Amino acid sequence: MSAHHRVVCRDCTTERIGTSAFRCPVCGGEYTTTYSSPPASIDTQSGIWRWSSVLPIDPDGPRVSLGEGNTPLVPLAARDDVVPIAVKCEHLNPTGSFKDRILAIAATLVVQRGLGGFVGTSSGNGGASAAAYARRGGFSALLFTLSDVVAQKLLQIRALGGRAYMLSGIGHDAATTSAAAERIASVAAAQGYAPVLTGGRYAPEAMDGATTIAYELWEQAPDATHVYVPVGGGGLLSAVGRGFARLAASGHRVPRVVAVQPAGCATLRASADGDFRGISEETSTSISGLQVAVLFDGPGAWQAIRSSGGHLVEITDADAAAAQQLLADEGILVEPAGATAYAGALADIAAGVLHPEDRVIVVATGAGYKDADALGRLAASSPEPRRITIDELDAVLTTAREEGN
Repeated sequence: MSAHHRVVCRDCTTERIGTSAFRCPVCGGEYTTTYSSPPASIDTQSGIWRWSSVLPIDPDGPRVSLGEGNTPLVPLAARDDVVPIAVKCEHLNPTGSFKDRILAIAATLVVQRGLGGFVGTSSGNGGASAAAYARRGGFSALLFTLSDVVAQKLLQIRALGGRAYMLSGIGHDAATTSAAAERIASVAAAQGYAPVLTGGRYAPEAMDGATTIAYELWEQAPDATHVYVPVGGGGLLSAVGRGFARLAASGHRVPRVVAVQPAGCATLRASADGDFRGISEETSTSISGLQVAVLFDGPGAWQAIRSSGGHLVEITDADAAAAQQLLADEGILVEPAGATAYAGALADIAAGVLHPEDRVIVVATGAGYKDADALGRLAASSPEPRRITIDELDAVLTTAREEGN
């Protein structure tokens, strides 16, 4: 641990001994981080590193970075009597997802603490990010993906040097997902590796990389009333909520944090009473990245919702696909998981939950090029390209001009 932060049990506040334990020996609770100072931007730094005072690293030590963070906030086209919405473009991070914020911190901790490398599970984006940051940091990444991981994401992992195995059951059923995570976290702790399990239960320090989304939004949109966040394992929701909670503790006004989850993987609804064992049936959603049958950050996820006065919205896969198309119509190309937060905001507008005076942010988490099947569905609305000769060029240009293209 650095001089300015501690890792303590969420339930009994017992401080963690060492750097690898992931469960409190006193009460069995999960760990979380605390800092000696409030969030404050450092003008001489860039990206996520501007917030080093609330990141669990040695600020004077080596870092592993690919330029993550400082993603743009893009307003959607304004329409009369419709709630203003802006998109936090996390899909523009170096490997195409918000996971880069987390893995930059994880990789930095590997280097600063002399760990052996990464070992973890992934539905795709986290693995691609882990492979990139491991290669950047000069160490290995061993990853266990979903058995039906999206092919494009698996290619990204392999292209960046990650070693991957497709493990049957993870993501889709709670028992296998939990068993694999527990085994990997235990082996990582025993053998000196960093677990790539993007949730506070197993990686409380690395997950603080994603709190920087909240800090950036506080700067970019101080009048925001609602921030919509997609939910798979709950780590992003928990981190964004934790970031806003730290700002609120410093006296700043912060928005409501709204969780958006596919109805086909309703782990938040199932855990509303504090039972975080996961859903009893297999996931039925096809949204890559949100197929996680058990929450890796359950207590933190619900705390993010409740402490901010937020709520949960469940959407269908069709809702996410429709939202993906609407974003593409405005030039924002994301995968279905990246459009899920927007789908939730649209559902709340339709239900009368949001009003024109509200100021809404939706977090777009993953780039559109990561899911070739979904990309193909978007492309299907455009004419198939055909080969032409130079002799046909003038006729094509004339036709295009007449059609207004």
